[in-house]
Amino acid sequence: MSFFNYFIFTIIISSFGFSNVKGINESKKPFSFQKKTTGVVKSSQNKDLKIELTQLEEDFKSDYNEIKSHYKEKILSIKELQKSEVKDLKKNYNNRRRAIYKKYGVKPPKIGNNSNSGNVLYKPSKESGMMKKTPLKKPIK
Repeated sequence: MSFFNYFIFTIIISSFGFSNVKGINESKKPFSFQKKTTGVVKSSQNKDLKIELTQLEEDFKSDYNEIKSHYKEKILSIKELQKSEVKDLKKNYNNRRRAIYKKYGVKPPKIGNNSNSGNVLYKPSKESGMMKKTPLKKPIK
């Protein structure tokens, strides 16, 4: 191997050695109530301070959980409203569609009769002037 290859190899090895092993997420600190620190305020130092801090933390947790539960309730009601609006929209669409077919005197196609109803493809005719391509042969005019 040449000197250049050895040089690149040593740079790569040294960069792995100096890299941060723990990763980028090391600096993200959790909320204070999520930390599992014990003994920050010793009971012998100030009992009133410790009682008020624990009460504050309990109030925060209860308010936090209450906000989450209200949010879930609101989301569920919004989802139900969305479902009902979509159902109404589909009914309106189907009624207007039937009215258009009736206006022109055409029977609407039955969905259940044709198994290929979901695979409707546009196939150009020779009169349309489009060229047909086959996978293995040259284009046919």
